[in-house]
Amino acid sequence: MAISLYDTVSLVAMVEQMKPPSSFLLDTFFPGVVTSTTEYVAVDVFVGKRRMAPFVSPLVEGKFVESLGVTTNQFKPAYLKPKTRLDPFRPIRRMIGEQIGGQDMSPVEREALNLAAELNGQVMMINRRLEWMAAQALLNGSVTISGENYDAQTIAFGRDSSLTIALTGGNRWGQAGILPSENLLDWSALPLKASGLPVTDVIFTPAAWKLFRKDTNVVQVIQSFQNAEPTLRASGVNAQVGGQYLGKWGSFNLWLYYDWYIDPTTGTETPMLADGTVLLGSNQLDGTRAFGAIIDPELGYSQAQYAPKSWTTQDPGARWLMTQSAPLVIPTQVNALLAATVI
Repeated sequence: MAISLYDTVSLVAMVEQMKPPSSFLLDTFFPGVVTSTTEYVAVDVFVGKRRMAPFVSPLVEGKFVESLGVTTNQFKPAYLKPKTRLDPFRPIRRMIGEQIGGQDMSPVEREALNLAAELNGQVMMINRRLEWMAAQALLNGSVTISGENYDAQTIAFGRDSSLTIALTGGNRWGQAGILPSENLLDWSALPLKASGLPVTDVIFTPAAWKLFRKDTNVVQVIQSFQNAEPTLRASGVNAQVGGQYLGKWGSFNLWLYYDWYIDPTTGTETPMLADGTVLLGSNQLDGTRAFGAIIDPELGYSQAQYAPKSWTTQDPGARWLMTQSAPLVIPTQVNALLAATVI
């Protein structure tokens, strides 16, 4: 039996060939990918303690030291199921870029390109939701999930409360006497204390970066031929979606982050990270993108990041496309990042 363009095997292969959109937060802090054989995903959390060996006499037995355990947390991810009714007229109309009045492509070829475009759009929607989940986990140490016919739940990852900072009044950046560079130095010790991992990356939203580069300490370094960091891009930079490298400040890699999403509740375009936010994190946060199994017998209860399927209705004749995913973004070393609201 010949394999159809619309069968699951072909659709999955098509997804694997696609290039994903910008996913800076995911790529930086959540590089791992795990797929589950059940509707649940599990993550092991190990929290170390700075213990010291006890003193004893050489003539007595060794002191028993209790082993530190590993906590396994189990979560049931919500589903993502973008579904599209393919326009039945597109296969018989000229495609974008096709010669006007020409017959460069057959209706079958146009239909295949239409399917690929719709599938790419659905995968992008899922990836944008994953980036949103990553942003929420980094900002709050938790992710709140709500949707149609889905009872809202907050999945808290147990981040130390000292790692969420909101400056107020005269302590905000831009106020007289406040040096953002000193804040970075002080704040970088907090994830180190809580997790044992050093801060390697600092991510600014646009307003926060504008205030940081006006810090007198930063200005002096920029103006000094002897001490200037040659990679530090303190002048204007072109806005780009995702993380834009700004250079180094001491041992910190500095990034400027832009990204937006359409809030499904309000319908408004919203920044992925609220402007005025700064993240200080370790590249050893070791986050995971976990995917539960897809509960769909037609797809064989697929263990996959994306599970596309296509079918037709007879009257009126139409083709449908749906991509299912059950993701959860988990910060394994949750205390390896600090989030600050600075204005």
